[in-house]
Amino acid sequence: MKQLGGVLALGVALALSACDRAPETPSTDAEAAVAGPAAAAPVGTAPATPAPEPASQGPARLDGYGPLTLGSSLDEVRSAWKEPLQGEVPDDYCHALRPQGSQADDVILMIEGNRLVRYDVRNDRIAAPGGGKVGMSLGQLQTLYPERGDLMPHKYDERGHNLRVRPVAEGGALVNFEIDGDGKVTAWRVGQTPQVDYVEGCS
Repeated sequence: MKQLGGVLALGVALALSACDRAPETPSTDAEAAVAGPAAAAPVGTAPATPAPEPASQGPARLDGYGPLTLGSSLDEVRSAWKEPLQGEVPDDYCHALRPQGSQADDVILMIEGNRLVRYDVRNDRIAAPGGGKVGMSLGQLQTLYPERGDLMPHKYDERGHNLRVRPVAEGGALVNFEIDGDGKVTAWRVGQTPQVDYVEGCS
């Protein structure tokens, strides 16, 4: 009995001593692992600068231009454009339409089979889908289109090239950049095959 009483007394003493101990404080490393990087930042550290908002999208898109959608009928193109379009489309062959008025030099629309199949841009005011522009260098283009750009020889300029950007999805539109012998973009176009590869346009 005395031995049993001693064991009980020892147990009570241990329990009381445990109650007097303060809870263990987790290490800083453990807190960071649980709470994530934000909690691990020192007090007084300025929050990370948020990423800038993407620039607003211009008129050029892979599926069309401004109010127009690739594949639209000629009537739909004329109706959606609002301003006059210069050029006649007397048959189903390839023809070019050019805007008049405020957008006269912005874009050339290719109509084939009475449908919009491609558009061309030859100025530096409008960016292509993905950010390429007239006046950029080949190196800048390859930075913008690192994985889907195929460098092709130019048909008429032995020092020039075409950078042909493959579509994101099968059957989608391509972007083709014309690059002169000095390595600068002179024009670009968006369309589906085979029309996007017409080197002379509708000529």
